[in-house]
Amino acid sequence: MTSMNKELVNPLSTAEYNFNNSDKSNATNEELMEGLKKFTWDFGKVPIRNGSKPRKIMLTLKNIGGVHAEWRFKMPNDSQIKMEKWADPGKPSEE
Repeated sequence: MTSMNKELVNPLSTAEYNFNNSDKSNATNEELMEGLKKFTWDFGKVPIRNGSKPRKIMLTLKNIGGVHAEWRFKMPNDSQIKMEKWADPGKPSEE
């Protein structure tokens, strides 16, 4: 079992609980994210010789809990994310 799988089966930490209930906090998004555990996904290296070709990565996620869950991956430059007019999109970080 990977460290990510182990982390996902544990009860929520205080930082995760606070992140999920951010509407009840005055903390900034950056402050809330500081306490969350981060995982590195290494998809290997792609040689750049003769131009690089796009890679297709498949992830299989399985909900083994008894609570319904929906999965979404959003990237900082995802054009499908519609922001409210008042929202400041900020600058994407390397993470």
